Amino acid sequence: MKRLSILLLLISSTFLFAQDLSNIRLLEGINQVQRRIELAKKEEADKKDPYHFEKARASRDVANLLASEMDEVGSRLFMVKSFNALSKTASEKVALDSIEFITQEETKKVKEEEGSKMRVEYEKALGIDINSLNSALRYARENKALSCAPAELARAEVYYDAMAYELSKPQPSVTRVVNFYEKAQIELKNAIQKVDIAREGNLECYTGKPFVPELAEAEQVELPPAPAPMPAQPQEEPLMVTARVHFDFGKHSIKREYIPLLNEVVKTLKENPNVKVRIEGFTDNIGPKAYNDRLSLRRAQAVRDYLIEAGIPADRIEVAGFGKERYIADNTTPIGRLTNRRAEFIIIQVPGQ
Repeated sequence: MKRLSILLLLISSTFLFAQDLSNIRLLEGINQVQRRIELAKKEEADKKDPYHFEKARASRDVANLLASEMDEVGSRLFMVKSFNALSKTASEKVALDSIEFITQEETKKVKEEEGSKMRVEYEKALGIDINSLNSALRYARENKALSCAPAELARAEVYYDAMAYELSKPQPSVTRVVNFYEKAQIELKNAIQKVDIAREGNLECYTGKPFVPELAEAEQVELPPAPAPMPAQPQEEPLMVTARVHFDFGKHSIKREYIPLLNEVVKTLKENPNVKVRIEGFTDNIGPKAYNDRLSLRRAQAVRDYLIEAGIPADRIEVAGFGKERYIADNTTPIGRLTNRRAEFIIIQVPGQ
């Protein structure tokens, strides 16, 4: 009995250590996102491009929420989305980001979960009207919300994206789905209200032309020419995207839970064609050096192959394997060794360099 108690205590301690280590890693990433947002704020990105700036802030909030609920993959996914949005605030031209609309087929799978109580909860959550939310988002995007309600549109898209991410899981959290749905609905309602007011009032954000009141013939004056646009300022420092993939012991195959994160990296690279990356592979401290050197390189190559298959040119990707080097966690515990078995992305060229 005494041995069993000691074993349970050790298991409990290992679990608590794993939680603490994961929290520390995620907190470091979120702090990095926050520093980038503060830097963008100083450069007045919130005024120059409120759409992408607000998208970065909302993505940070979602990453923070998912981190607090120990969803490491989801948290890192929205960190990457935040960095991607920040990279666009330096662009001269502001354009809508692409978005994938949720289909009814994607929401049906949660109804197939077994268990009466769980099934009732899922079906209750799916009482939300996905089609209406899709229609509202399309209406806002097609009716000048980017110009007339950029902050509201950005937040709505992030919460919509977060809801889609949650619904993609084998067992979505009903609380999260409903929470993200309600937030997206509120932001869309405010965005559409601003769009409708702008359309009815022929405001500049909707018409693209400055509003000039009608004057009597004697009062009509010639408007001065518009000033020439200021040249875009180069980005002062590289945008470092934190993305990390972990591997099972002795394996170099990509685990299913990291696919959404890699897809977001693909999207970021496609939207930033001047960016080049180096993928670095690592192992834990178990096994001979020569074996680990080969394994770490294979891990980096597996990630590179995924990016290439997704449409990223091979000449934009470098790989390197460091084997039993550069540990980021203690190798005396299973969670520490898992943390060290990883592939990381390093930015080696960014726009403006």
